[in-house]
Amino acid sequence: MISLSSRFSQRNLLLFRLTLCRHFPGFSRRGPSRRRDPVAELYDIENMPVYEFDAMTKPGFDIFLAQQEVRNYLRKTKYELPQLSKFAEEFIPPSPTSILCFKNSYYIGESSPIQNKVVLTIELHSIKALLTQKQLHKFVLLCGPRFNGIEFKFSCDKFPHTNQNKKYLSDLVDKLLEEAKVKDDKFEDIPMDTRHIEKRLKKKKLRGLKFPVEWYRPPAKDTKVKT
Repeated sequence: MISLSSRFSQRNLLLFRLTLCRHFPGFSRRGPSRRRDPVAELYDIENMPVYEFDAMTKPGFDIFLAQQEVRNYLRKTKYELPQLSKFAEEFIPPSPTSILCFKNSYYIGESSPIQNKVVLTIELHSIKALLTQKQLHKFVLLCGPRFNGIEFKFSCDKFPHTNQNKKYLSDLVDKLLEEAKVKDDKFEDIPMDTRHIEKRLKKKKLRGLKFPVEWYRPPAKDTKVKT
């Protein structure tokens, strides 16, 4: 076999190599004069294996991650929860002077903006113990639609932390109580607006309605299709 160096001159050999590199890029990377890059060889399109459609799909991988998360919680339930029994405390019911009831939601394993929201409820009988009849009437007028006839309900999610929202609601109730005790104007001539209460009760009644028996169709005597 005759070598290329014996048939062509040095200049023609160089031109021949440039032509091969132009038409076959892999020839220049695998040439003896260039150093191989392991990363480039790994992600080279020419070196990629043929896809056999045997890899895990995206839905299957999501199921795998969900199962892995469940197994993680099961391990915590078995090995970590029994260790928390030594920190258990006896339940002490709230005292009659504790009239504020805070509620907030918490999602395990994920973050949600709803976790920062705090809902404050106050029973009507708790407010009656702090105010007179005239002061209670003014307090109800100041609360407006936040009073549903049974309890007062306030919510706040304007701050990034739960404690900040709790403090805001607590200060808001204190301001309402102070304003209700002001003797300048008791708003005795203004009646309480109960439209939102009546609307809520009406919706509650409509949910309990049943289909009238008189509207039922009598069963057909002959249901067979005539052929």
